[in-house]
Amino acid sequence: YRKPGLSTAYPKKYPRKLLWKYTAAALLLILLFLLFDTSPVPAAKDAAQHIRPFGPSVHTPPTQRNHTGGEARWHNNWQWLNPFSDAITADDSRSVLPPIRERPPIYAFYDADAAKDEETKSAENKLLLTWRRAWWAQGFKPVILGKAEALQNPLYERFQVRKLDNELGAEFMRWLAWGQMGTGILVNWLVLPMGPYDDPLLSYLRRGEYPRLTRYKGLGGGFFSGDKASIDGALSEALDSKELKGSHSFLEQVSPNAFEVDPIPKSIAFYEASTVTEKYKSVSTQLSSDKAAGLRSLAQLIVSHLHLTFLSSFTSGFAILTPHRAHSLVLSHPAINLANSLIHCPQSPAPDSCPPNNPQCTPCSSPTRSAVSLKIAGSYTNTSSSLFTIGTVPHPYTLTSLLAKSKEITVRHVRRDTARDQWLAAATRETLGAEIGGPDRIVSFKEAVASKRGAARGLWLTAEENEGLERRELEWHFGFELAAYNQTDYGALSAQGVARVTAELADPRLVAGEEGQQSSLGEKEVRHQVELVAHAKSVLGIGGRKKKKKKRKKKDGAEGVREAVEAWNLADTEAWRFARA
Repeated sequence: YRKPGLSTAYPKKYPRKLLWKYTAAALLLILLFLLFDTSPVPAAKDAAQHIRPFGPSVHTPPTQRNHTGGEARWHNNWQWLNPFSDAITADDSRSVLPPIRERPPIYAFYDADAAKDEETKSAENKLLLTWRRAWWAQGFKPVILGKAEALQNPLYERFQVRKLDNELGAEFMRWLAWGQMGTGILVNWLVLPMGPYDDPLLSYLRRGEYPRLTRYKGLGGGFFSGDKASIDGALSEALDSKELKGSHSFLEQVSPNAFEVDPIPKSIAFYEASTVTEKYKSVSTQLSSDKAAGLRSLAQLIVSHLHLTFLSSFTSGFAILTPHRAHSLVLSHPAINLANSLIHCPQSPAPDSCPPNNPQCTPCSSPTRSAVSLKIAGSYTNTSSSLFTIGTVPHPYTLTSLLAKSKEITVRHVRRDTARDQWLAAATRETLGAEIGGPDRIVSFKEAVASKRGAARGLWLTAEENEGLERRELEWHFGFELAAYNQTDYGALSAQGVARVTAELADPRLVAGEEGQQSSLGEKEVRHQVELVAHAKSVLGIGGRKKKKKKRKKKDGAEGVREAVEAWNLADTEAWRFARA
């Protein structure tokens, strides 16, 4: 038998005085430690960091090269799919974008010193511009080489001793210039990409890794890829050839084993003389009679084929993303004009012709091709890879004004009468449903805008700045010249301009909407929406002279309301800043 006080079921109770002694001793030790601690005391502003040694850093990342565009600022980082950029940048005004993809160089040799008349040089320069623009749009860095690069090659002295004829000498100069630049792609400036962005060959070439010297069937000496060691090896072998003096071809002097020969590429077009003579008689005839005029016609022909290739990649047509279109259709007017420009067939000396690499195409002039679909979409969809989407993202303040049909917005109205992230919720409803919150929706939106697949199948603009987007800049995005189209200046739209916008928005292809909605607007509605957008732009400080910020005593002014709208619509604000950057 054990007494209750000694049993484990009845633990021994320590006297209350003993507990007080232990507590007093502990407090005394802590006080002595604080009095004699020699570590520096943190400043008041660093106090939060001092008591949270393992918290996230509050320092903004250093600025990068080419990190601004107009008023937009960004930071390239692999964490670009984080829902909110300020978690990475610690700066509300900097958006996190995916790392910039390195463009592999693609070279073409052009002898600018050759004796030619000014008209011929001008026509050739237009062809060179067409070549550069097309390859840039496919993700490459086009570079025009000349004699200056060839003269810098250490092998040039050996070439000069051989004293070759003009035709073979020009081919060697081309290879010497390429060898000086190193690893990359060498093409004739009449070789152009005529295929979709995700074509297997173009995707492989964009990696920038060419382990072997490669040429392609059907392209002769028009297309090569390889590393510097292989290029120099082929040059040395050709210069050491004993049969070089009587030859007319560089390839004849190089061992066949030096090249890996790949099949005929489906996505590359070569407008060499024999091809033009065989397939494009009108251009060939003009080249024979007037070279400068013939080269201008050839440039028109190539542009029309580039445009046709683009349309062939998007057989489902164009979708103009316009959530809440009954209130915001005016925002998509520039996007609609751009889509009409993309659909329009450019002038061509051979309207019924096809690119050399795609003889079975449907020409742009055919009735089936002319009926390209153009529709207003209330929600984004990614179910079809043959649909090109042009999205217009408004600032939450702009959308709130349009939905309220008023310039006078108050903080009370924002918090009590509006839902959060209204644009993003509507834009992603078809793909994500109605139950998902803003942070998940913004991740899906960023993938649609900036992922490799999304960027190749869409163009995203901001509603307040898209009217100033230069057509020449867009031509480098698409890879070909665009037909001229009207631009919308919301701040200076006359009565005639309002009438024109109203007529263009009444396009029969745009009127029929989802679930039987009608998307056409009357002239009065168009004028009112234009005024609301112009007012929103002035509040956002876009398009006019910047005003110096002053300390505000009241928070219910336009600036205060804008801040309240941005805080209420965090995901919509992030989407606008991301698309803007």
